[in-house]
Amino acid sequence: MTITLSAVYIIIASLSILGGAIGLWVKTQNDMTKIKSRVYYLETKDDELKAMLTDVMAKLQHIEILLAENQIKRK
Repeated sequence: MTITLSAVYIIIASLSILGGAIGLWVKTQNDMTKIKSRVYYLETKDDELKAMLTDVMAKLQHIEILLAENQIKRK
């Protein structure tokens, strides 16, 4: 049983393709991890932004009430 040169080429080519496929899979997994972490970060920042906007809205309403009371007192 002798291994011919073409069989060696086929084995080398198969190993190269397998190595490339594994490399592509690892790169894709790393990219997905980065994207997931960015989405999580943006979602948490979105919650913080909503809380800040709610606080600003409450304070603006308080200012509007104070201005309205001030105008009533002037009359």
